[in-house]
Amino acid sequence: MGSYLILRITKLKLKGERIVIRPLKRNDIDKRLAWQEYPDPLYAHYNLKDITQAQKREWYKKRKKDPKMLYLAIDDLKGELLGFLNLYDIDWENKKARLGIYLGYEYTGKGHGTESIKNFLPYYFERMKFRELGLDVASFNLRAIRCYLKCGFKLAGTKFNKHDPRSKIDIFGDEKYKDIRKYFKKEGNEILVQFEEMRMTDEIWYKNRTLL
Repeated sequence: MGSYLILRITKLKLKGERIVIRPLKRNDIDKRLAWQEYPDPLYAHYNLKDITQAQKREWYKKRKKDPKMLYLAIDDLKGELLGFLNLYDIDWENKKARLGIYLGYEYTGKGHGTESIKNFLPYYFERMKFRELGLDVASFNLRAIRCYLKCGFKLAGTKFNKHDPRSKIDIFGDEKYKDIRKYFKKEGNEILVQFEEMRMTDEIWYKNRTLL
């Protein structure tokens, strides 16, 4: 069933007022490399350094061939790459997955993420017939949390993650991070980052879809 759906999704094209969601292309990695870098170290893990052609091929192959991942590109109406929307940990049997989305730094804060998710959800629940969609978002990322709430996701709890790239930042020593220190904690020699767990079910989607 999963392979069949993936074959159908290779022709996917979801068009909104300002965005188009489409399958990943080989040259999307080159377009991503041309994005401005995130200046804030909290989001520096989204930045890609120069990588070799072999690494580019591996980046693309992993996202196209992994049966537990669906990686899609987000363009504007002129065909400029704005970001990526992906499903991961796809459970084809139980019809659930987790959502990831990120935009180039120069495209954030303009509503493209909200529009992309709202255009993808009908496809996920109505066409793919999935039953549940979950996601994790760093608790200090209030803008992203507002976006997900606006799209209909519900808060489902919190957790602390180890080995997060943000744990390498001097949260407790750098005064510019004093307002978000409450979302980090020390455990031995490690610094853990707090995340909000959010989810949406098909029941929530069908109940609220006319309001979104």
